[in-house]
Amino acid sequence: MTQIMIATRKPQPYAAVVLRLRQPEISQKAPPLIADVIAWVKAHGGETTGAPFFNYVNFYPDESMEMQVGMPTATLMTADGAVSTGTLPGGRYASLVHDGPYHELHEANMALGDWAKSSGHKLDGTVDGDRFVNATRMEVYLQDPEASPSGNPVTEVAFRLAE
Repeated sequence: MTQIMIATRKPQPYAAVVLRLRQPEISQKAPPLIADVIAWVKAHGGETTGAPFFNYVNFYPDESMEMQVGMPTATLMTADGAVSTGTLPGGRYASLVHDGPYHELHEANMALGDWAKSSGHKLDGTVDGDRFVNATRMEVYLQDPEASPSGNPVTEVAFRLAE
């Protein structure tokens, strides 16, 4: 993992499929949806402008979560069917880059969260009863293992900081 950095990001339009699942299901259910989102964007006259991402948005007491499997787009598109659209919020983000196997990403996410807490940073999101909602906790898939010099995937883990 790289050193943790804080950077300001601009708002970013996106298209995504939203899933509710548990952490062990992510590796089977989410990655195949990236191709579906790219195909949807192209079929609707849009353009992707960056790397695919998973955004973990809502967390529930039954240990399930709601996540977005998404692609950044050049413009805000109109949602249609199974694909939602929106804008990732701008603001300050803490991030690190993980050059290692996908199964180690959970540890990278925990390390970034622990760092934020120990450094006095508050992450965005709201406690709503027994749920934690409206978070921006992203994994941005920068390089596939085949394209990376290390032979591992290269993934940015980025959490939006509360203002």
